[in-house]
Parts: sequence; structure tokens; C-alpha cells
Amino acid sequence: MKARVTKFLIATAATTALVATPVLAEKASQLVDINGMRGSSAESALQQRGFSHVSTNKKSSGYVYSYWWNGGDDDCVQVEVYNGRVESITDATDQDCGHHKGSAGAAVGAVAGAALLGALLSHKSSHHDDNQHSADAKAEADYERGYTDGLHNAAYHNYDRSNSYSDGYQAGVDQREANLSHHQRRGGYAQVAQFKDLEGARAAGGMDELSRRGFTQVDNFTSGNARYSIQWRPESRQCLQVIVSGGRLEDLRDIGQHPKCRGNGGSGPAMGAAAPAQFNDVIGRTGERAREILNGRGFTRVARLGDDQTRYAIMWRAESRQCLQLMIVNGRATDIRDIGQHPNCR
Repeated sequence: MKARVTKFLIATAATTALVATPVLAEKASQLVDINGMRGSSAESALQQRGFSHVSTNKKSSGYVYSYWWNGGDDDCVQVEVYNGRVESITDATDQDCGHHKGSAGAAVGAVAGAALLGALLSHKSSHHDDNQHSADAKAEADYERGYTDGLHNAAYHNYDRSNSYSDGYQAGVDQREANLSHHQRRGGYAQVAQFKDLEGARAAGGMDELSRRGFTQVDNFTSGNARYSIQWRPESRQCLQVIVSGGRLEDLRDIGQHPKCRGNGGSGPAMGAAAPAQFNDVIGRTGERAREILNGRGFTRVARLGDDQTRYAIMWRAESRQCLQLMIVNGRATDIRDIGQHPNCR
């Protein structure tokens, strides 16, 4: 299961080689025997060869990227892990391991300023679509600024109208979502039920476990070879979509709302107000995609204003009485908030 991938992340930056005699660093091409190993075994193998863990980042797709450094030969490698096993090991740049040696990172520092970037780039080469830092220092600086803004949920501020900033912002949003994959997207003190650990479980046992955790199936349907189950837990107002394929629970996620996710968990008449739908996760996406996501969650656009550069859309969801203002700048959603009321929100 995906939860096992996280075992590979538990390593400290102070990890030292497990052998007493120093060894020369090896390039990625000499570490191919580690491919296919379980995460814990690969970790031990790298330590035995003189590598120390530097950092790890994960993506919402389930891939995990770890960076390892061997100071004996200034060698940095990137380890890609999926589903608990090493998929590949590749050479990485010095700045990926927190070192500068005439690299693009140093050039970026000169362009963007130490106040912005500090000593190191916060993003890694794995955040780029091509798995490489840009050779253009200005483009790399724009990407870094966008990544930092997206990672920390800052407003989209692409004052140079740079594609690199836009790409970096989306990478930062994706990283933030991956970092918060454990979070139920709700606050307060109400106890919520865990469910992500059931991904990959056999369907029969997984459904029984959901029932033990307080979920009740309120709807189900099929599409192709997959079966979809809607599970409702009224105590915590969790509304899950469970995809069953090949006899296993392939995907579980809290979809926030569904016509039958209400009341005491039965599939009969509605009882009480519908649970609020989440919306903050659309920030950073294209305006068109943001509206598609919101439409899928029951929102309808009831007003719009602005010009080609900055546009505002008022989105209304009657079931939960949510009235959102979505701001789109240069084609991307930069801000969204529940404004409570609007003449057209009714």
C-alpha cells in the first residue's frame, strides 16, 4: 500500500556511513543493483556505500524522491521510489543535495538575491517536468519564486508573465497537496476516521473495516470495470468515494459532498444541511479547470466581471449555501474565498 512508501522517508540528515572505513562515492550508474529493492533495504545499501540522506519530497501521484550525498567525491544521487520499491537511481545536481559548485543554483542566487532564495533552492530537480533544473538562471529564479508561492499558498503573483513562474507555482501546489495528504481538509475538534491506509486492501475486508470505522454505504454504481461506492460517516461529516477494481480498494478520497451524504447515513430523505464543499485546492490551476472542479462539487457560476487580465466569478452552491468569489489572473485561479453573500447567491 502507498502508506508503506513513507517508511522510506524516515531518515535523518545526520545519517552517517555504517562502515568504519571511508569509501569512494559511486555514480548512479554504479548503483543500479539497488533498483527494485524495498525502501528500507535501499537505505541501508546507500549508507554502507558512504551516502547520507539529505532530503525527501513526495508527489501527489505517489512517487517519492530522496536525495543522498557522499562528501568523499561531492556526489549527489536521486532515488525514485514508488509503492515501496526503488524505481530508479540517477545522478543529481550539487544544489539538490544542498551544495553549490558553480551550478545553476549559484547563478539563481545572483539573479534573484539571497533574501529570496537563501543559500539553497527549495525546489528539487524532480519538481521539473523534465527532471532537470533550467540552465537559464532567470528562468530558474522565476520557477523557484513560483514554487515557493505555490507551496505556501501565497497569491499567484506572476508579474513577469513568466511560464517558469507558472510551472513552478503548479509544482508548489502539487507539493503542498502531497505534504498534506494526511489532512482531512477540516478543522476544529471533531474526531475524524482514517481511511487512506485501506488503499490496496481486498475489497471485502476493506469495506468491512470502513463499516467498523462508522461509514455506511449510501450509493454505488459501476463504470467500466470499476465499481464506485459512496460512504458516509455523519459523526465527522466525511463523504468518501471508494473505487473498487480488480477485487481491491484502488482509491479512497473524501469528496466533501454528495446528494446522499447527509443526515444519519441512510439513503432516504435528506436530513439536515449538506456538508460544505472544499474549494481552496483549486488555487494555482487554470481558470477553466478550477471552474470544472467547482462545477463537479455542485457550484454554479451566477455572476462574472472583470477584464481579460483579471476576472472574477461568483460561484453558488445552494445545498450548503456557500457563495464563493473566484479570482482569475492571467488565466489562473489566484484566490478563492467564501464571501457569504451576493445578490445572485440565492
